Amino acid sequence: MALCLATPAAGAAASEGTFEVRIKDHREAIGDFSQLTLTVGEILISPKPGLKFWQSGWKGLAAAPEAIDLTKYIGKNSVRIFRGSLNTGAFDAIHLKLKEVSGLLKKGQRSTEIKNTVGPIKLPFEIRAQGETTIVLDLVVLDMSDHPPRGYELAIKGYELYTNGKLVDKVPPGP
Repeated sequence: MALCLATPAAGAAASEGTFEVRIKDHREAIGDFSQLTLTVGEILISPKPGLKFWQSGWKGLAAAPEAIDLTKYIGKNSVRIFRGSLNTGAFDAIHLKLKEVSGLLKKGQRSTEIKNTVGPIKLPFEIRAQGETTIVLDLVVLDMSDHPPRGYELAIKGYELYTNGKLVDKVPPGP
């Protein structure tokens, strides 16, 4: 009888995979800041509808609630904002919802407003049973002050997609 009770739990674990989301900055105007703090509100992923198109929509994932100083995560350095077990499946898109974005400029040590233009991006990926899928979102801070009334803006520059530790897709392509 104990064997019968243990079987469904083992089956559930076999149909799950590990999913991780990380962020970093793409070094455009990040050098203007001594500190650029952002707080992630939620991460949304969109399941690929397939035959069950009526079940399409966004699935919300709770992100790490602490504030992140993006100036510390430039180039190859990244910070984990989510890691957990999810049911297997194919997905079409990811959306990083930010609660707050604030910056402290190096010049004059004054705070400045940063417009959050981060939106959903089309990103096909799959979570496989007992596998690990990692997405590294490459954010970018742009100085748009030469186009008044615009100022600094935060956006997504690209992403890296890893399956079981191996890079399988990168936008923009490159080394």
